[in-house]
Amino acid sequence: MKKILNQRNLWILSLIVLFSLFFLMNYFTPVVADDYGTLMHFKFGTSKKITSFSDVLDSVILFYQTWGGRLSCHLITIAVSFLPATAFDMLNTLVYLCVTFLLYRLCNPGKRHSLSIFLGVHILLWICVPDYGQVMFWLCGSTNYLWPALFVLSLLLVYRSYACSDGTRFTSFSWAIPFFILGFLAGNAMDNMSAGMMVILTLYLLYFRKQKIVIRACIWSSYIGSLLGFGVLLLAPGNFNRSNAETDISKLFTFAIITYYWIVFVGVLCIVWLVLHMTAKRYVAEKQTELQMQSVIFIIGSIASAYCMIVAGTSPERTWFIVCAYFIIAIGIYYREFEFGSSISTKKIICIVTTGFSLLCVTGMLDTVLYSREIKVQTLQREAYILQEKEKGNMDIRVPIISHKYPLRAKHDALTGLSDIQEDPNYWINQSLAKYYGVNSIIGYKNSKGALQ
Repeated sequence: MKKILNQRNLWILSLIVLFSLFFLMNYFTPVVADDYGTLMHFKFGTSKKITSFSDVLDSVILFYQTWGGRLSCHLITIAVSFLPATAFDMLNTLVYLCVTFLLYRLCNPGKRHSLSIFLGVHILLWICVPDYGQVMFWLCGSTNYLWPALFVLSLLLVYRSYACSDGTRFTSFSWAIPFFILGFLAGNAMDNMSAGMMVILTLYLLYFRKQKIVIRACIWSSYIGSLLGFGVLLLAPGNFNRSNAETDISKLFTFAIITYYWIVFVGVLCIVWLVLHMTAKRYVAEKQTELQMQSVIFIIGSIASAYCMIVAGTSPERTWFIVCAYFIIAIGIYYREFEFGSSISTKKIICIVTTGFSLLCVTGMLDTVLYSREIKVQTLQREAYILQEKEKGNMDIRVPIISHKYPLRAKHDALTGLSDIQEDPNYWINQSLAKYYGVNSIIGYKNSKGALQ
């Protein structure tokens, strides 16, 4: 009972610390980049305000025709843009915890819980995901990368649970309709996220056949729904319009860049998986083939989600969030059996290592809180100055470009990898800011102290 209480207390403490830190990082993340345009609540690509549900539908249609097929992401972005800032911060923190819990359950679908796996998910995401703050804290980024991961990981958990139960879960036909809807939302989530997911689902169907697991109506309905959602995503006219407008980069060069990114961002995960694969054999002798197949399924999905970006001709670093997430699941599938089969002395070592890395991550998170607060203070000061000058009748305003005095940076804040205003008033963020505040122009100037002159 003492062990149970201690374990429970550790879980509660971990959740409180994670929730508090992620809420603070969200709370101190200011409005950045595309957020200014989103918070003006215009129909996509127009200057007309969204004031009704029909306007929302018009915005979705315009988005689909001119930009891309991520309909669910666009709807989510519109919805959260109307929320008070603190409400979004709270909700975004909860979404992050749900996403990481889904990753944890994909690694550990059984009844026995493991705090080291749960913390390990957070640690590996923190270490490996590039442009972390753009995925987790930036409003436009989180609604396009973090939030749709809820749909994708939920559907993958259905397949993983179905495999682990040998097809004895979700036997009722009543699951068919909700799983079809979930499949459509997951298939329509995000280009490389959904592409990798479709590969994983297809491989799971082959796995079910090989293991002689009956594929029931709910699984077929979710697969058909995901195919339809993915088709809507891929065939959007906006994809072709955007592709024609962007610079054409050779596929060979894109392949080389993605391979370089794979080594930099996923190399550590590959090493961890290989070490576990070699050391866990004696712990999983009876289930070696089953575990290896399921782990490799997620590795193939990770590779697919990375290299499918060759078609797009570009691979923004924030798109690697899901590549890392799929590989973390592959690691977790092996690690679960390794941990539960380990000796007491090995478990003590695991506890020490997990504690050490957790403290390092907490330090980095506190660093990100401090830096995010610094840029938020500058943003609020700049906003107050713009409004003050506007009231005086000055419609061409000079304000400082965001800088920082805090020297130690984990570079996990939302502004890392994104642009602030520039000295050129015609720069797109300058124009967006001017439009947001209703002035003629915003001109940036460099100021190492970040103070207004």
